[in-house]
Amino acid sequence: MSAPRLSVVVPTRDTRELTARCLASLDRLGEHELVLVDDGSTDGTTDALCPRYPEAIWLRSETSGGFTRAANQGLASASGQLLLLLNSDTEILAGAGAALAARFAADEKLGAAGALLCYPDGAPQWSGGPEPTPRWLFALSSGLGALAPRFPGYRKLRPVSGTSGGAAATPVDWVPGTAMLLRREAWQACGPFDDSYRFYAQDLDLATRLRVAGWRLAVIPDLRVLHHLGATVDRLERGHQGQRLDWLYRDLLSWGERHRGQRWAKRARRALVRGARLRAAALALEGLTAGRERRARIALERRALASARAALAASVEAPAPPLS
Repeated sequence: MSAPRLSVVVPTRDTRELTARCLASLDRLGEHELVLVDDGSTDGTTDALCPRYPEAIWLRSETSGGFTRAANQGLASASGQLLLLLNSDTEILAGAGAALAARFAADEKLGAAGALLCYPDGAPQWSGGPEPTPRWLFALSSGLGALAPRFPGYRKLRPVSGTSGGAAATPVDWVPGTAMLLRREAWQACGPFDDSYRFYAQDLDLATRLRVAGWRLAVIPDLRVLHHLGATVDRLERGHQGQRLDWLYRDLLSWGERHRGQRWAKRARRALVRGARLRAAALALEGLTAGRERRARIALERRALASARAALAASVEAPAPPLS
C-alpha cells in the first residue's frame, strides 16, 4: 500500500451547480478515479456534467433511493484501495492523494478518516469526535453546543479536531460521511452503510462497527474540505444550521437503541426533548425583539423543532429494528 489508488465517490441529487464546483475542486487530490451517482436528479445534472468528465463512472437512477443507497452503489463500483466519499455540496480546499495514502500506509489499522471541514466563510465545522452521549445530545438540541466556541478560551480546552497536534492525525470515535476516506479492506469487512437510517447517523453506525472490528478512525489535516451544510437536505422543516431535525433526532436514537440499548436510548430521548424545549423557549424570547427577517427564520426553526419533538414522541411507539 505504498501508493494505493484513490477513488472519489460523489452522490448527487438536484445539486447540479454545487456538484460542478465539487468536481472542479478534485484536481487538488491528484490522480484519482471518479464515480458519480445521480440519485434521480431532475435538474439535468447528468446531461450537464457527464460530457465534462468522460472518464468518470456514471451511475444514474430514474427515481431517488436516498443518499445512503447512492453512496453504497458508488462505493461498490469504485476500484481504489482508498475510497473517498464526498457530499455533492463540498469542495476540496487542499489535499494530495499521495499524502492521504501515506497516512494509511503508516497505520495499518486506520480504517477510516475524516477531513477538516469548514463553512463557506472559513469558520471551522465539526469534523469528528467522541461518540454521542445524552449530555452531547442535549447540547445539540438546545443549541448550546453551537454557542460554546464563542466563549473565550473554549478552543484552548477543546481545539478543532485535527488541529491540536499540528500535522498529526487526531484519533476520534467517528467522522461524518460528508468527507469520509475509507480503506477498502475496512469497507469490505464492515460496510456497507445501513440504509434503514433516514438521512443521518449511517456514518456513526459504520464507525461503531469499524471500531468493534478493531479499526481506528482519525481526522487528518492533509484533507481540508469546504461544506455548504444543509444544501443536500430537503428544504422543508430545516432547523439549526440547515439540518432536518426530525430525521436527525430519530436517526441518532436509532443508532443508540441498536448499539447502546434501550436504557441509553430513553436517557437520550429525554435529553433531546429537554434541549429542544429550551431552544424553542429561547427562540420565542428572541422573537419578541427580532426584526422581520429574523422572525421569519425563527418561525421556521420553531416549526422544525415542533416536528422533531413530534418525531421523538412517535419513536417511543416505534423503536428501531434490531441489528441484523
